[in-house]
Amino acid sequence: MTTLGVRPAVSLWIGGVMVAALSACDPQPAAAPTAAPSPAPASTAASPSPSAIASAAPSPVGEVPKPDQAFLLQAVDRVEDPVLTVTASGRIGTYPGGADTGEREQFVLAPLSPGATTYLLKTARLRTGGEPLCISVDGAVPHAAACDAADRDQKVTLVASPGMEGARGADFELVIGDRNVEVDAAGKVSLRERVGPAQTAFRFVLAGPGGQ
Repeated sequence: MTTLGVRPAVSLWIGGVMVAALSACDPQPAAAPTAAPSPAPASTAASPSPSAIASAAPSPVGEVPKPDQAFLLQAVDRVEDPVLTVTASGRIGTYPGGADTGEREQFVLAPLSPGATTYLLKTARLRTGGEPLCISVDGAVPHAAACDAADRDQKVTLVASPGMEGARGADFELVIGDRNVEVDAAGKVSLRERVGPAQTAFRFVLAGPGGQ
């Protein structure tokens, strides 16, 4: 009787030990490591495309002669250093800058209003009926005409020429109305619609009092 009562208990005890042993020998799968969150990429400002950059307004010339100061307008980097002149026919041409210049090569600037950066370009000594003439536009030809401050074709603008600096003053582009004044290699003067920088730069060569 005693022996029969002990066997079930021993069997249960042995079975429990074996289950525990099997459980210990069957490892649970390790939990997959949690990936550390990758940092968000730093925001970088995209470089603006050239077309997105607004073109800067033309810079005015800093060194402009006073209204009572006569000067020559010399084309930069041209043979014989040509200066603008009023020809016998009244057109605007050039004259060798190294020659003995006369009254037809001397000009003065008259601001259209006090402190304005637009001007009338007048002859300093050449006069008709006692009055100076102004540089104007007749079609595509620059010429001298009676001054008229209301005439848009006599409105002169001086635009700083980038990357160029003359020993005798700041180089600039000369714009009459809405056209660039150009001087070719042969010294011929022409006007071209201002759709970009001019091909000709000028500089002031001071020539004494204006004599107005």
